[in-house]
Amino acid sequence: MRPKLGGNSSKEKTTMLKAVIMDFDGLILDTEVIWYQIFAKWFKENKNYNLSVEEFLKCVGSNPESLFKYLEIKYNLKIDRKEFLRDTEDQFLKQCQTLPPKEGVIDFVKSVKEARLKLSLATSGTRSKSISQLTRLDLLDYFDLIITGEDVKRIKPFPDLFLETIKRLGIIKSETIIFEDSLNGLIAGQKAGINVFLIPNEVTKHSNFENYFDKKESLKQVDIRKIISRYN
Repeated sequence: MRPKLGGNSSKEKTTMLKAVIMDFDGLILDTEVIWYQIFAKWFKENKNYNLSVEEFLKCVGSNPESLFKYLEIKYNLKIDRKEFLRDTEDQFLKQCQTLPPKEGVIDFVKSVKEARLKLSLATSGTRSKSISQLTRLDLLDYFDLIITGEDVKRIKPFPDLFLETIKRLGIIKSETIIFEDSLNGLIAGQKAGINVFLIPNEVTKHSNFENYFDKKESLKQVDIRKIISRYN
């Protein structure tokens, strides 16, 4: 078996690459930075608490509940979920409406389709948000499949999103590669037994990543042809 950069832990022998699975938040749009700023501002104004990036990383790629429970247990902060959502959701949606795709995203997506690979989105977020943003960016038609947190019982760091994706695409783990920006996404990919290519952002770059297929600063640096050759 051809060795993988980053020491991927999957023991399943690779054959031929047939599909690319992409995360959304933090990979296609730089939403993680926006969310951190909103989270930090809300906790400072409402709880007089300085939320660190390291603490925020607990919910990146997943949902805020893991962060809320951590803060409640460790610091006895009482967090009203409905109040938080009411105070922050509109801010997030407004800021996202003018957010451009991250560097290299459009060319990478086009290169995947030019290579005749299947392309799927697998996100812990909602279907409506994913579809509306991909439509705004003129990227929706490039995707063969969209799997969201509404399609599975458990979101990242559980592997359900990725396992449901390959099931619906009709492919196997060794014919797939995942592109992720977060530690929760990497863990989910590892649990699914699928190679994960990391593109960290300004927030997730502080994570302790281990056992990945490869890592670059931007999708602009990724050549899908070289990845295909590593699968043959």
